[in-house]
Amino acid sequence: MNYGDYSYIEWYNNGGGYMLPPSGVPRQSNYFSLWIRPVQIGKQLRQQYQELADVKIGHAHFALRMAVREVDKMIKDGITKEDFEATRAFLRSYSKLYVQTPNEQLGYLMDSKFYGRKDFIGEIDKEMAKLTVKDVNAAVKKYWRVNNMYVTIVTDKSEADELAKSLKENTPSPMAYSNAVKAGLPKEVLDEDDVVANYKLNVKKVTIVDSKETFK
Repeated sequence: MNYGDYSYIEWYNNGGGYMLPPSGVPRQSNYFSLWIRPVQIGKQLRQQYQELADVKIGHAHFALRMAVREVDKMIKDGITKEDFEATRAFLRSYSKLYVQTPNEQLGYLMDSKFYGRKDFIGEIDKEMAKLTVKDVNAAVKKYWRVNNMYVTIVTDKSEADELAKSLKENTPSPMAYSNAVKAGLPKEVLDEDDVVANYKLNVKKVTIVDSKETFK
């Protein structure tokens, strides 16, 4: 369906251009974001696959449902002990790469002062060492929600109206596979696809904005 999914708990100035969160862009509040890239729109699917000639919209509605459902599952079920340990081990090493240059070392010390800390990079490893999977799951349950998200979708004008209608009406959005791909998938994947296709989203409002009006 796509080639990359991303989630960020820190603010990335010029996101996508950095592999590490840069210093010098402190914020008064933070946010948690998810990025997904379903490549195919309905027009392309209809042109490429005869068996999908009746598809009205591409993979966007299904992808959105799957992403929100994954967040919902994390809230309800939490992260596993195994995944927690793997993530913590990665972050304890990776965070040290934030200050590879004197410029970044100074930058993070300045950011630390802004946030009321002494030395964030020096402290974070000690804090993560004390962290438990119970702490993380409690924070997720306290702060994450799936019923008050803001979602931005970039798509082709050929399916903007149909996609907006599908979102507002919570229309089922079955995953559109070519016959060749579908034949190679295990039953458990197809069964989960059916669940995702009918996952109810809390859509309150959908607004279509022409790209020419975006950056005025």
